[in-house]
Amino acid sequence: MDKKQIHELIAKAQSGDEEARLTLVTNHMDLVWSVVHKFGHIEVEKDDLFQIGCMGLLKSINQFDSSYDTTLSTYAIPLIIGEIKAFIREQSPIKISRSIKSNIHKIQEVKDHLNKVLEREPTIKEIAQETELSEEQIILALNAPINVTSLDNYEREDMPLIERIPNHQEGMGLEQKIVLKQLVSNLDPIEKLLIYLRFDLGYTQSEVAKRLEINQVAVSRLEKKVLKELKEKMLV
Repeated sequence: MDKKQIHELIAKAQSGDEEARLTLVTNHMDLVWSVVHKFGHIEVEKDDLFQIGCMGLLKSINQFDSSYDTTLSTYAIPLIIGEIKAFIREQSPIKISRSIKSNIHKIQEVKDHLNKVLEREPTIKEIAQETELSEEQIILALNAPINVTSLDNYEREDMPLIERIPNHQEGMGLEQKIVLKQLVSNLDPIEKLLIYLRFDLGYTQSEVAKRLEINQVAVSRLEKKVLKELKEKMLV
């Protein structure tokens, strides 16, 4: 692909042409991988770094000016490196299990209820009686390094991908999980990045929109499209 073709695609992508954006990303995936390999000493999954690097590539496409005396590849490299470095800095060494997250929101709901009923802050013992959790579990949850939001927000934003697929209540078997993983791997680069940010990193739609420098409506529309396609293929 020559310089003129790339500039034409960039202009289309910046005007909202998703097909042009996808073509540019697909044609520059080797560039992202070349940057990722420079971080070989970092103990982070390389696939994760690749997805984050793609964010830098998308930003470079959004910000590139054809009047610049440089190529898209040269312009993109610092942005790709910047996104990867920021991601590595943001990684917390402490992982919070889903059971603790679940307890946190259960406790928060009970605390809100008891606050209204008792007209004061409830004690650990009172929360334990209401939640049927041990006092140790409550203390552990309340001291976990995680921001507590409303239960509705938790269910919407922190729900794993497999729980967006029909019949997850019955439990998804190993074979189904393998199929789902394969389906995700077959998504185009932008769709795969969206799934990674939303369901692996737990970003909200507004956070994804901000990181990808697109509007939230576009993120929501793409997410609905991808989830619908995954559900349909899982039911085949």
